[in-house]
Amino acid sequence: MQIWLYQVIYFNRYSKNRFLDIGGLVLNMFVAVYLANNINTEWRITFHYFNIAMAVMILILFCQYLFVKADNNDKQAFLIILGLEFILIIVGLIIGYPVGIYFCISGYIVGFILPLFLKGMFKAERVNFPHLVERVSLIVIIAFGEAIVNLTSYFNSKTPLVYAAFLFLSLVLMFASYVVLSDELIDHHQISKGFILMYSHIAIVVAILLSTVAIQYLQVQNINKTFLFFLIIFSMALYYFSLAINQVYNKSECRFSIRNLLTLLLIFALGVSYLWVVIKSKIGISICLLIWNLLFFLEFYIKGNKNEFR
Repeated sequence: MQIWLYQVIYFNRYSKNRFLDIGGLVLNMFVAVYLANNINTEWRITFHYFNIAMAVMILILFCQYLFVKADNNDKQAFLIILGLEFILIIVGLIIGYPVGIYFCISGYIVGFILPLFLKGMFKAERVNFPHLVERVSLIVIIAFGEAIVNLTSYFNSKTPLVYAAFLFLSLVLMFASYVVLSDELIDHHQISKGFILMYSHIAIVVAILLSTVAIQYLQVQNINKTFLFFLIIFSMALYYFSLAINQVYNKSECRFSIRNLLTLLLIFALGVSYLWVVIKSKIGISICLLIWNLLFFLEFYIKGNKNEFR
C-alpha cells in the first residue's frame, strides 16, 4: 500500500501523462504481480523475492520524482524519503537473512513515518485535493470488495442464509458511512497537504481487513471468544475513528460538534456492551454488527444531510 500511495501522490502532484509517468506505472504493476506470485509462508524463502521487488518499485518511483520538471515543486522531500528507504533495503539484501530483515523493515518504517517529520517541506498548493480524495477512495472500494468476496464461504448447505445476509448488510452499512463521509461531508474544494486523509485511509483499509478476518473467524467453532470480542472491537474502533478524524476536511456546516462526537462514543459503548452479551452466539454477533453499523450510518447520514433537516 505504501508503493500505491507514493504512486498516487506522484500522479496527483506532478503527472502530465508523459511516457515516463505511464511507463513507470506499468513497470510497477508488473513488479507487483511478480511480488504477489512469489510470496511464501516461509519468510526465509520470501525475503529476497519480496525485498528485491520492493526495491525495484521504490527505484522506479525515485526516478519518476527525480525527473519531474514542474515549477515550484517539492520533490526534494520525496527523493530524501525514497532514497533513504531504497538504501536501507539494499543494505538489508546485501547482509542477507535474518539480520538483513531489520534493515529492510527500518526502510519501510522510514517510508511510512518520515513524511510526518518532513511535512514542512511539502507544499499544499501542489495537491489536487478532489483527485486525492477520489484516489484514496478506490483502495477502500477494493478492500470492501475483498471483504464481500470472503463472504462466499457462508453460502453453503450447512450455514443458514441469514448469517450471510446480516453480515453482508453490515459491510454495506460500513461502506455507506464511508460514502457519506467522502461524498457529502468532505469539502473537495480546499487547499490541504492531505496528510490526515492519506494516513487515515491506511487505517481504514487495515480495519476493513481485520473485519474480514473477524467474519471468517465466526465460522470457526473453537475460536477463542475473548480474542474474537477484542478483534471486532478493535476493527470497529479503528474504522469509525479513522472516519471521524477526517472531519477536519468537512464542510463548515458538516463539522462534528461535541454532541456528534459524544453520540458516536455512545453508539460505540452500546455496541461493545451488546457484543459482550452475545459473543457466544453467532447469530447474536451478526445481529449486533448489523445494528451497530446501522446506528453509525444514521449518525453520518444525518450529518451529511444537515441542511435538508433544517
